[in-house]
Amino acid sequence: MAAISYLRVSTTEQTVENQRQAITAAGWLIDKEYADEASSGTTAATSRAGWAKCLSYLREGDTLVVYALDRLGRSTIDVLQQIQQLQSRNVRLIILKQGFDTDTPAGKLALTMFAAFAEFEHGIRKERQREGITRARSEGKYPGRKKKLTDAQHMELRKRFEAGESRSELAREFGVDRVTVHRYAAR
Repeated sequence: MAAISYLRVSTTEQTVENQRQAITAAGWLIDKEYADEASSGTTAATSRAGWAKCLSYLREGDTLVVYALDRLGRSTIDVLQQIQQLQSRNVRLIILKQGFDTDTPAGKLALTMFAAFAEFEHGIRKERQREGITRARSEGKYPGRKKKLTDAQHMELRKRFEAGESRSELAREFGVDRVTVHRYAAR
């Protein structure tokens, strides 16, 4: 039976050191540590590689120590799936910041409730962000994503697409993907 820690940060500007120190300060002697330090905007395969390794290492009777509930996932469904997977493998889960321990019925209930609140908070944050972007656009302060093609390239691509050139050929030549070719050709 080993004590394993999983650490995760959401942006490349952050570090897992605070989480590591909190786990040590709580008195946990960690046998093995896994971390994900990639941005949450990257693909799941790259941003959660540490989590995948952690899951493959964990054995029945091990204890997984995580600093905070939101380190396990971004949505209620994701967090609950991770917790269920750990429970099905008889892995104890300790979440320091919220004081949860899946070995207790109260800990299991509280985890489920907090996962729901975490998703609610994430939704509110996204809503505020959308409102902020809308307001910034209306004030002319948010130009949006940079166009992949200039207006001249757009016209050339559209003309050649309508003349019968394939999406794949145009995508290679203009340095974009086929979906972008289709999107620009449809405008």
